[in-house]
Amino acid sequence: MNSFPRLSPVRVLPLGDGYASTSVNTVIFRHHGLVTWGDYQFAAFYVSSTEMRVVRRSLRDETTQLGTITGSFHPADAHNCISLGLDSAGFIHIAYDHHAEPLKYRRSRNPLDVKEWTDPLPMTGRFEDRVTYPQFLMPPRSLGNTRPPMRLLFLYRHGGSGDGDICLKEYCPDSQTWVDMAERFVKGTDQKPWTANAYWNHPAFDSHGDLILSWIWCAADNASAMGDFAFYHNHGFARSPDGRRWFTSRGIELSLPMTPVNSEVILATTPGATLANMCSTAVDSRDRLHIAKYASETPGGVPQYQHIWFDGFAWRCRALTERKRPFDRPTWGPPMSRPEILLDPRDAVCVIYRCDDTGDRLVVQRLDAPDYAAPGTTFELWPDDVGHSEPIVDRLRWSRDGVLSILVQRTTQPAAVADRELPPEAVRIVDWRF
Repeated sequence: MNSFPRLSPVRVLPLGDGYASTSVNTVIFRHHGLVTWGDYQFAAFYVSSTEMRVVRRSLRDETTQLGTITGSFHPADAHNCISLGLDSAGFIHIAYDHHAEPLKYRRSRNPLDVKEWTDPLPMTGRFEDRVTYPQFLMPPRSLGNTRPPMRLLFLYRHGGSGDGDICLKEYCPDSQTWVDMAERFVKGTDQKPWTANAYWNHPAFDSHGDLILSWIWCAADNASAMGDFAFYHNHGFARSPDGRRWFTSRGIELSLPMTPVNSEVILATTPGATLANMCSTAVDSRDRLHIAKYASETPGGVPQYQHIWFDGFAWRCRALTERKRPFDRPTWGPPMSRPEILLDPRDAVCVIYRCDDTGDRLVVQRLDAPDYAAPGTTFELWPDDVGHSEPIVDRLRWSRDGVLSILVQRTTQPAAVADRELPPEAVRIVDWRF
């Protein structure tokens, strides 16, 4: 285990105890599990299989408002995470408890208030029967100081692993209705002879408000004659100014849907390289995309954290760590979390993760522009072992205020679905200033 200098937090805000038998509260694809809007920061987590807690924190005086949503939830499956979003009128939107299940979605009854919620609502009714990875998206540029977001989008997978499509909807605050922007616009179903799905990283927006997606393809298991590993390969990219037209990184407009045949491959990755799905992206001051992931260089090799970025001429990839321990496949309970990535105003890359080399403590690894030479400088963020947790960051507060806020909880994830109940663990919002 390596030892790193510690970066002390400037604020630790306890939120109570939360469900910890899986990493459902701290799984990497929560977007947003922690989010800032104006003078408030919002968080949500499962307390138990019958209770969700939604928290409003005042960034002015540190007071909190706590709200509760009760029901019959399934946090024993870590896919069933909670996503938050806010519209231009300040109403809070929440989606939860999905793993190829019908849409579960509510709105707050009052702006910026977590106490009262509608009953479950539909959106458009189209492709809402098999939802996974629900994510509300808000362009950071529209959050300027205290101004409300101008747009609220909803991104999710329809279908299943190795056989799924990505869908995108947009909210109309005047009519309080949703519209379908792009139905199954990244498509893996109906492919022959093997179906697939795209596992996307945290989406990003550039300075013009263009939505940028990157992903890896997951083919059906029988695409391998061995059939005993996750058939993850190839990094894709697409950029959209409006959610309806999509372009490559070189500005070529693509016909929809994007598939493994016609989509751009920015980095070819061989099957069997222990490639992590659902990682993270960020955009630098030149609107160039940066991706943090982990993978091995060759099948059976030792997975390392890696940084992919566009340098203005070509896509580059560099390993950031020198781990020694291999593992079979990127599945539940690996010895390393999937990473988060943020960029500071000087375009330095900050990669946040926990792994066996850190003693399962959260760290941030900082790499300076323009070469991003590894290993850079690594700081310990949190002194305690966080188990199988992955970093849940408030990317909008980072973008606006330069404050790193993370939802911190020790959780466990030895298998895809928990087979026993463990005691709840403390949930906290922790802030750092670099």
